[in-house]
Amino acid sequence: MTDIKETLAAVTRVRSWLGIPFATAQRFRRPVISEFDPNRHYNRKGVAPVQSSSLDWLGAESGTGEDCLNLNVWAPEPVAETSLPVIVYIYGGGFEVGANSQVTSNASGLAATGRVVAVSVNYRLGALGAISLSQYGGRLAEASNLCLQDVIAALGWVKKNIAFFGGDPTNVTVIGHSGGGMQTLALLGAPSADGLYRRLAGFSGGASRLIPAWWAEELAELFLNELGIADNPEKLLEMDTAPMIAAQQKVVPRDIGARNGVDNQSIGLVLDADQPGGVLGAHPMDVLAAGTHRQIDLLLSTASNEIGWWVANDLERFDPHCVDNVIAEVRRWRIPRSRARLIVNAYNQGGRTPAEVRGDILTDWIYLLPAARGALSHAAAGGNALLLMIGPADGAPAVHGTELYALVGQEEPNQSPDQASRDHRIRNVVLDFATSNNAGLWSPVSNRPVSGSAGNLFCDPAIYYQRVLDSFANIARP
Repeated sequence: MTDIKETLAAVTRVRSWLGIPFATAQRFRRPVISEFDPNRHYNRKGVAPVQSSSLDWLGAESGTGEDCLNLNVWAPEPVAETSLPVIVYIYGGGFEVGANSQVTSNASGLAATGRVVAVSVNYRLGALGAISLSQYGGRLAEASNLCLQDVIAALGWVKKNIAFFGGDPTNVTVIGHSGGGMQTLALLGAPSADGLYRRLAGFSGGASRLIPAWWAEELAELFLNELGIADNPEKLLEMDTAPMIAAQQKVVPRDIGARNGVDNQSIGLVLDADQPGGVLGAHPMDVLAAGTHRQIDLLLSTASNEIGWWVANDLERFDPHCVDNVIAEVRRWRIPRSRARLIVNAYNQGGRTPAEVRGDILTDWIYLLPAARGALSHAAAGGNALLLMIGPADGAPAVHGTELYALVGQEEPNQSPDQASRDHRIRNVVLDFATSNNAGLWSPVSNRPVSGSAGNLFCDPAIYYQRVLDSFANIARP
């Protein structure tokens, strides 16, 4: 992948500050916001979070480590006469991989338009940031949703310091993809984040898929047992990170369906309202329905064939082999077997393989359904909500991650004119949303799923969103 410095070299009129520490955090402790030193030179990407990914993919020139709470800032040159809106980008990666050093976190492309100041942040991952340990008390009492606590600390730093870079601290839009989108929408349920953002945009990750507290505790027990320290969890504080990451890889479910079912038996954000050290006061979907954040503008976006990535790249693990197995999976969502059969039969059309049937159902269940329901709930409570669907370019399906370069204003290598046109549209949607330029957008959701589009969709996205809502009507989706 292109190194961030090479990318920046191709962009004119952008000032950059890389690897700014925004907080410090001891292992399994909440972050403490750092003071900003305006006289220091920030010209090197910071340490990336500890994880199993390679440094080449991450572009992590400073390596990985626990002292990873840093952010990057890009601002137009020359300095604007008035403060600019701010975009804060949160990368995805299933709460296990990713960093603000990777090229798809390089938001210099947004700043290069002259319309915004852009920021990308790190947060702790996996065993160090997303496994709940607060139930053990003692020196682990603060270890609940540490990844989200890191994001909130970064937003606190931005509010305090972004004016130095020409940004408006009262006009912050948070944008996230996949797990980053889940983090973005989870801010609605975190009282400590109130007042730190004006708009939220979740791409391929919405206000759903929170981990129930019972599974978070089960996962922690599995993790500790794998490490052989269930009798003394505080041994984690002195342990090397390598065995922790290895244990995490063994105990966290890998199947995308299991990770996003009704019980969401995975790693990620925990609905910890009633847990020690809880960060989320309520489920973000409940917050949307209650209207307590109706003043926050929302953009909820999905790709039209999200799970196509797993069908193409992880078929050996993903393939259900027969449609009856897909019906059994849908039934495990606490849906009566007869209803599950009707749902699956509606997707089992046109000669699809069992893997394609499962992929289409999970695309709608994991991504489209929460996006449509979240937008409708926010609109019903008096809020402004926009829906977007991203479609194919050049006939290639719009799978999970198809918009990653566009979200930060970068150009994907070897892209065709058709993809360039679609990605330019996505970039402009992001900028128009963050700058309140409604002329470039479409009508918000009312009592029906009005939707914008990018790419070559197979039908009106509003019609398809409604079809998904009808297919899963009266079925709970946590």
